[in-house]
Amino acid sequence: MLHGALSSLGGALGLGVLPDRDPVQTLYANLLGSVVVVWALLRIVKPLPVHALFDGIARTLFATWQAYAVAHGATRLLWLFFVVEVAFGVVQLVLWWRNRRTNPVDGLADPADGHPLSAVSR
Repeated sequence: MLHGALSSLGGALGLGVLPDRDPVQTLYANLLGSVVVVWALLRIVKPLPVHALFDGIARTLFATWQAYAVAHGATRLLWLFFVVEVAFGVVQLVLWWRNRRTNPVDGLADPADGHPLSAVSR
């Protein structure tokens, strides 16, 4: 259903349609989707400041590959996804950058900073 809806949207906007579904493409889409779901669960269950850095890097890579695909003939519908990846990637990297000094990688205080939580055992 999603494939058909995105193809219709791309056609209506003049951005091109998605290619016909193929079992191998579906496999890779499902594999990638599984990784994204597991990553999202990790971010919810055990949020750490460094996850924003990793998320920003992953989104930068996703956006890069989307731009590469469009440059090599993929549907221009990918630009919509590119914009979303870049926007969320910038947000994640800015959040990480702003918090990198106040929140150590694991979210606990650094023993060298004299913070009361630094006595907490890791």
